Amino acid sequence: MKKLGHKKGLGLIEIVVGTAIISLSLVGLVTAFNVFIRTGLSNTNKIQATYIMEEGLEAVRYLRDAGYSANISSLTSGTSYYLLFDGSDWSATTTQTLIDSRFDRIVTIADVYRRDSDDDIVASTSPDSKTLDSNTIQATVTVSWDSSGSVSEEISAVEYLTDFYDN
Repeated sequence: MKKLGHKKGLGLIEIVVGTAIISLSLVGLVTAFNVFIRTGLSNTNKIQATYIMEEGLEAVRYLRDAGYSANISSLTSGTSYYLLFDGSDWSATTTQTLIDSRFDRIVTIADVYRRDSDDDIVASTSPDSKTLDSNTIQATVTVSWDSSGSVSEEISAVEYLTDFYDN
């Protein structure tokens, strides 16, 4: 049998290449982890804002159920309102109230028009023959917040409310 000779330094090259592969893998994992953390933290504000927006819709429904003529009909179309909870009851106010010193929730009330031919809801600018529906309003709840310094984000939802309790 012929004895093969060993080349000097071959083991050192294998160690360097192996270390480089392991280092690159670890850097990739740490980078991916940082991206996941940043994404998760940025979604926290959106999730909180979504819950605050849904709470606003529920509060407007509560105001409707507690008395449409007292709580909803008295609101001026096109005006922005803030919702205030005093511990037992909701009310609409024009005084700005921030939630957690970060989120701004605005409720905008708009008149609703119905097309005379089929009673479908149409825009006030529609050329169709239409009539103001005094028993229905459009409530838009908008939540805005500053996400990173001067960048402002917002989400909103629209809901139609009718005086079906006749109160």
